[in-house]
Amino acid sequence: MSFLSKTFRYVNELGDSLTFTYDKGYLINKPDGIDTVSVTMTEAQGINQVGSTIQSANVQSRPVNVSGRLVGDNQALRKERLLSVIRPDLKGKFYADDYYLEVRPTETPVIEPRAQLAAFSFSLLAPYPYWRRDEKAAMALRGLQYMFKLPCNFSKPYRFAQYMESAFINVQNRGQVPIPFRVTFHAVQPCKNPKIINANTGQYLLLNKEMTGGERIVVDITHGRTTVTSSVDGDIRGALSLQSRLNRLAVGDNVLKTVADEGEIHLEATIEYATEIVGVAL
Repeated sequence: MSFLSKTFRYVNELGDSLTFTYDKGYLINKPDGIDTVSVTMTEAQGINQVGSTIQSANVQSRPVNVSGRLVGDNQALRKERLLSVIRPDLKGKFYADDYYLEVRPTETPVIEPRAQLAAFSFSLLAPYPYWRRDEKAAMALRGLQYMFKLPCNFSKPYRFAQYMESAFINVQNRGQVPIPFRVTFHAVQPCKNPKIINANTGQYLLLNKEMTGGERIVVDITHGRTTVTSSVDGDIRGALSLQSRLNRLAVGDNVLKTVADEGEIHLEATIEYATEIVGVAL
């Protein structure tokens, strides 16, 4: 049972977790900072100008403060769990249902010295301030698109998969901010220089690489860095063209096409991504 419309939980990098619900022994208030981010702006003012001109706007990290009370039985054990899970030396994830913030504790739990209904509080900092969806979506851009789902009626004709020819595929980002993504190229037979083009912007992602039959290349774009890994050659970050500018999925429609200079018919590609939102509303 929870008195909030979303279930909050904390998971540290070792996998230890706490769920902040009444039946788990933790009754919390609405966490402070979950629904808003701060923006720092640089202003300039010219001679005789009324007001100012915004020169830059930078979204800041997100502080989150959690407070509540211990309820139910075994409250001494609940106190120990707070201190052992929310540790200063471990990173963590703070969840609101299926969205999370990557966080570090800035203040480990402060717990009131009471046997019953002891108040507690702790503080977190999310360096990247937007909430990310825990489950990633995946879509085939080119190659086999698997269609089998349960339940199904085997008394009728059923298509388990279909091959997608070279075409523009609309990948929809239903979140609130542009997001990074992961692309996997698979060469069924040899092909050369796989490329993904965004028809909306003209931006592209290009690998200057001759792929051998059966080779897979994963381009993993995160908020902090980009890695390119081949199942044959290992780290091939240098194969990513310096002119590649396709590194985010815009909010809304992203019309993408997968091509290659040679052997295009043998190329398969899939994209994975997780939507992000600015804040959590209760």
